[in-house]
Amino acid sequence: MRSRLRLKEGWSTYFLLLIIHVLAVWALSAAEWADGLGLLIWVVFVAVTLGVILAKQRWLPGIVSHILATLVGLAWTVFLVSNVLPGALSVKERMLALVYRFTAWLSVALGEGVSGDGVIFVLQLGVLLWLAAYLGTWFTFRRQTVWAAIIPVGLIILINSLYAPSGVGIYFVLYLFCALLLIVRVHVLAEQTRWQEHRIAFSPDIAWDFLRDGVILSLVIVLSALFLPNALASPRWSDIWDHFSRPWQRVQDEWARLYSSLRSQQAQEGVSFGRALALGGPVRLSDTPFMVVQAPRPLYWRAAMYDEYTGRGWINSDRASATWPAGEYWPVPVFDAAQDITQTVKPLQSGEFRVYAAGQPIWADIPVAADVTYIGMSRGGVMVSGLAEPSSVRALRPISPNAGYTVVSSVPTVSAARLRAAGTNYPAWVLERYLALPASLPSRVVDLARQITADATTPYDACAAIESYLRREYKYNQSVDPPPPGVDAVDHFLFVSKSGYCDYYASAMVVMLRAIGIPARIAAGYTSGNWDANRRGYVVLYSDAHSWPEVFFPNYGWIVFEPTASEPLIARPTDEAQGLIGGGVIPPLLREDEEETKFGADELAGTGQPEATPTAPQPPFLSGWRAVGVGAGALALLVGLGVALWWAVRLRRMRPAERLYARLVWVARLAGVRRGDSETPREFATRLARTVGGCDAETALFANLYYRERFSAHRDAAMDTEAIRRAWATVRRQIVVYQWKRLRTTLTPKPRPRVTRVPIGRL
Repeated sequence: MRSRLRLKEGWSTYFLLLIIHVLAVWALSAAEWADGLGLLIWVVFVAVTLGVILAKQRWLPGIVSHILATLVGLAWTVFLVSNVLPGALSVKERMLALVYRFTAWLSVALGEGVSGDGVIFVLQLGVLLWLAAYLGTWFTFRRQTVWAAIIPVGLIILINSLYAPSGVGIYFVLYLFCALLLIVRVHVLAEQTRWQEHRIAFSPDIAWDFLRDGVILSLVIVLSALFLPNALASPRWSDIWDHFSRPWQRVQDEWARLYSSLRSQQAQEGVSFGRALALGGPVRLSDTPFMVVQAPRPLYWRAAMYDEYTGRGWINSDRASATWPAGEYWPVPVFDAAQDITQTVKPLQSGEFRVYAAGQPIWADIPVAADVTYIGMSRGGVMVSGLAEPSSVRALRPISPNAGYTVVSSVPTVSAARLRAAGTNYPAWVLERYLALPASLPSRVVDLARQITADATTPYDACAAIESYLRREYKYNQSVDPPPPGVDAVDHFLFVSKSGYCDYYASAMVVMLRAIGIPARIAAGYTSGNWDANRRGYVVLYSDAHSWPEVFFPNYGWIVFEPTASEPLIARPTDEAQGLIGGGVIPPLLREDEEETKFGADELAGTGQPEATPTAPQPPFLSGWRAVGVGAGALALLVGLGVALWWAVRLRRMRPAERLYARLVWVARLAGVRRGDSETPREFATRLARTVGGCDAETALFANLYYRERFSAHRDAAMDTEAIRRAWATVRRQIVVYQWKRLRTTLTPKPRPRVTRVPIGRL
């Protein structure tokens, strides 16, 4: 009985594998991404145990073992995660509910919208951990390939440590310690096997000696890594990160869209401002300085705009793009009573691409690309086409923290009296885009909006009424739970939670304004920050991230409102002070005699139009998960090409017969035959022919050619290429037949033994 429980690799290998996978679960649970992560410990425990069992048996082919383990793991993970679902449901009802939720998440992933189902995140994470634990264990015990276990788990713990709140890094340190011990243990096992094959005597206690020394070495390496300077702070690593940060930013944007309810989603330093703004769970942003903005007065620094409400959040629906060179005015809409404000922005972190600016940016001293919608608008009685309304602007190369950039914005400075008199003559492109609401919006949201604005006689009065109501009736809270799946986020904020942060306040105001026919949208970026006399600018922290509503008024464009209770109200100029606020600075590349004509009515009519013209609308070639998939495929292709190139170079350095024998050894692995370290070529060829069958002469031919080339005086004699070609064809065919017979034997059910029934009377 004890011999059956003894593992050749040792139980220490099993427990080290189990520990590193359990550490991954503990690290994820400590980050508090979602409820139910603690159940995944049972996923990795069963996966590691099943991996050992299937690796130690020899009658089941590897591919069949993997298929069986995948099916078992999927069923086991679904069963465990179904217990996270609320309510008194039967097992069948829980399974069906989980399938329905996954289908809904998949439709969002393949299309547009925002998903806030944390249960699906737990399910997907459970499947990922199962595959990592099972495959890592199987390859460790079957092939002694320990890296298959170490690398996937290490990536999971490392990524979790980078984006989770502080305090979970200890799990990565413990993982490094256990991983180093596992490497030492498997290496010692491989050496012991080799020594036994060569009949080299060694002490039976040598494994414990190596393990003891491995513990000491692991402690030294881990402690050294903790106290050594950070290599990523070097300029070379910073440049490398700048090169890859932009594609990774797209991945983060898709992550925020598909997993909006994760509690620690915004626990990293900053906000991504991607294509989606999810109304999710609590936010935890640090007080680390993010940028310094030199401007004549404090304003909101906008990063992105969102126009489409999905019920769970907001989407930027722009699919066209435009690029504009440095130093030229952009063909964007500019409205009445707007002032030009010049801002110099210096990011304090490397790898930044986003361009932040107040109001509507119209000029920059760096080349930029923008997500845009092309519109036509009337200016001075003349219809101007080809204007681009940008929703987000980014630099074409990483912005240096030392240099920064200068951007000029057109900022409306309109009094409340003029906004009341603006009327409702909205352009068609505004009505088409900024009044849409989902059909699933509960009617009580619309009723509440009408009730609040019952006494309002102008759109501005309606905006002020909703703004005041939200600031007065709802509590600011950054620790709210995400809305339940299937529940409209604004409805949940207005009637259930009655507390939230800026995303909820702004969303509620925009949705209610649209419900009563007033065009509005969501803007996101940062508040002004605090003035720093030493830096002569406003220091903006990561915790200054903010979102706010922008309401369209005819002739005046987009006007900022502030419904969030924790922020001060927007100060409007009086009619007497109209046009005296701000005092924008002339851009450095613009002459004084050009200031008055840079974007006037004559220019819009076609006389004196600037040379900068918008790029023709082009749909993005790759975005979101498609870009990730193409990138992963390209990486796999490069790795495959690298391995093929390495193998080709290695073969080219060999002599002809040696090259044939190396290929024979490689092909034999497909039949599960590996060459022993002490095995001669003839012994290996004989064992391969005996295992596969039907190729004795062919394998012997390759072995004899190898011996002749290495040891015979006639090593340079010509080879019979036709005989070699026929031999290769025979060996490959026999290996394929052998593998097919093994698979068919495995899948064919064994017949039950026949039992002869003997009548009782004959006994």
